[in-house]
Amino acid sequence: MISLSDVYGGYGGLDILSGFGIQVEKGSINCIVGPNGAGKSTVLKTLSGVLRPRRGSIVVDGIDLTGMSPTEIIRTGVVQVPQRHGLFATLTVRQNVMMGGYVDRRAAGRLRARYEELAGMFPLIAKRSAERAGSLSGGQRRIVEFARAMMLDPKVILLDEPTLGLDPQSRAVIHESTRAMNAMGTTILMVEQNVRFGLSLADRVTVMSAGAVVLEGTASEIADHPDLMGLFFGHAPEPRE
Repeated sequence: MISLSDVYGGYGGLDILSGFGIQVEKGSINCIVGPNGAGKSTVLKTLSGVLRPRRGSIVVDGIDLTGMSPTEIIRTGVVQVPQRHGLFATLTVRQNVMMGGYVDRRAAGRLRARYEELAGMFPLIAKRSAERAGSLSGGQRRIVEFARAMMLDPKVILLDEPTLGLDPQSRAVIHESTRAMNAMGTTILMVEQNVRFGLSLADRVTVMSAGAVVLEGTASEIADHPDLMGLFFGHAPEPRE
């Protein structure tokens, strides 16, 4: 479903990604982990078109996204949930979720039907639809962001640090909600600083360091890998060939 090959790119002419590559199977949950500054969020920004790669290719479901604008990429079925501050605080929960369909030219009735479907999937959306998003807790805001991302029935959802700043109870809700989105057939690529959380969700895990892949495998393979702890404490293995 997702193929990044030999990607270089970053900010202001400085490469954060150095030959990054990943293959993600359709319908799976994949998680990218690594120490701060490894380039994890840069991968998602490059995939979603916020950043343009200097070199390399990005293909999703057979479509070459390299160089496309964020709006064009959304229309191909790739949606990103940002790391934080992704809601309009003064708008209601319903208004925030409906904003997820802004690039869809379908009849308004079909978008309303999609909203009702998501309200059944995420009970918070139904219960607090008329409340302002700014009144919600951090975990509740994440649920609204998830529902908004699902408005277009995307092929791929990119999750950037979904548990950042959340308490254990909220993390459990995010875990359940991520599983629910995946159960609807959505392929999920997530970046997560909480390695334990990421390993508990993912089918496959990619470990990054200095803008490149150094380890990859199933969640259990990565959890048992002798180099994992060293990577986070300054003794990373060499990037793979």
